[in-house]
Amino acid sequence: MKKILLAHDGSVSSDKALKKAIEIAGKFNSSITVISVVPELYLTELTNIDRERILETLNEEANKIMLKIKTRAKGIKAIKTVVTEGNPPEEILRMAKKIKADIIITGCHGRHGAGKFLLGSVSSKIIDHATCDVLIVK
Repeated sequence: MKKILLAHDGSVSSDKALKKAIEIAGKFNSSITVISVVPELYLTELTNIDRERILETLNEEANKIMLKIKTRAKGIKAIKTVVTEGNPPEEILRMAKKIKADIIITGCHGRHGAGKFLLGSVSSKIIDHATCDVLIVK
């Protein structure tokens, strides 16, 4: 298990997944790529200027989170962070293929998670379509 892809959205569940990814990387001397996907905005009532401002704010927030993650994972030999825009499960799966991830680690539900007994929609789609192992952290 040399390449770990961690999907992180700033949620408590994602922080638990980060902790697990760091633990696994430490045991197996693995590299970690952390991806944060700023979701597409489909709200038609937004003007282009408002949409751009919201996306800019979301990107800034995601980049701040990535800096904190790098600080928390200092003991890991190789950690890379990526912030991208798009459909979260599609972008996560695309990155997994690109880096040839051995495993994708993610939280069970994100910032907008439903009940604690339901698997989040992003996690479900990753499980359904991943070509590598997937670890969902509660």
